Amino acid sequence: MSGHEVMVQRLTVIISELYQYGFVSRQKLIDEFKISERTLYRDLNRLGDRLISDNNGIYKLSPAYAKHQSLKDLQNIVRILGIEELIPAKKLFAQSELTSLSIRSLPGDPKAKKMLESHYSLFDNAIIKNFICEFYYKDKFRTVEPYRLINLKSVWYMGAVENSKVKGYQIRNIHWVNVTSSHFKPESYIAQYFSEEDDVWFSLDKQTVKIMVSAEVRSYFLRRKVLPAQKLIRQEPNGELIFQTEMAHENQLFPLLRYWLPNLTIISPESLQLRFHQKLNQQLAEMETNFKTTFDNI
Repeated sequence: MSGHEVMVQRLTVIISELYQYGFVSRQKLIDEFKISERTLYRDLNRLGDRLISDNNGIYKLSPAYAKHQSLKDLQNIVRILGIEELIPAKKLFAQSELTSLSIRSLPGDPKAKKMLESHYSLFDNAIIKNFICEFYYKDKFRTVEPYRLINLKSVWYMGAVENSKVKGYQIRNIHWVNVTSSHFKPESYIAQYFSEEDDVWFSLDKQTVKIMVSAEVRSYFLRRKVLPAQKLIRQEPNGELIFQTEMAHENQLFPLLRYWLPNLTIISPESLQLRFHQKLNQQLAEMETNFKTTFDNI
């Protein structure tokens, strides 16, 4: 194959990835094609004004050449991202301008964003084709079965299984990713779990807890999900609400109970409410001791 044919083949791959994923990573292309940075720049320059760069090694199609998204495409994007409640797509996307709309999300993590942009195609390919992944996470080498990329409270995680345990890995802390040629057989119940999980305490081993919410704060819990896997069981005549929640560890639930004191009470299991009171009394005693020590030193 001539040098010109090889160059054309590279450009074909670049254009294909631009339309498929919406961006290309400079470093990924260099590694994939095994070419120098100078050669890649020459390839990208041949695409002229079709490309725009964010100055961090990521290139995207310029608006004039980007593929137009139909109403159905935009509605599908909203559905996939799980933001149907934020954007009534049928109404808003039919308008030419959305000047009256302002949606303010939590700030994202720049390190996670850069990591995801650079490695998204690797993650996506591994998840879709069920390839086992290897990477370093918190200074430890991991071998995992990847199931899904998940954004919870503006933090990106990879939902995966390691040593038969369901886990969530913060994307920002993943390093040296390698997608192996070894396959794994995904379990449908694990895939369903990752598609429904709404909290960062990743675990299949969860305890069901019932909580009573006082009438004074009921509106907050009816308006949005405050508790993990929150499910309304019943409404009492006096206005109190009984919710069911799922707890992987007491530290997942106890900080919420402290925040909403005295308006939340665990009604089942009773032993957990007793445990909460014990820890609360212990923490209050420690605070009192620290206060006295600080006061005596003044």
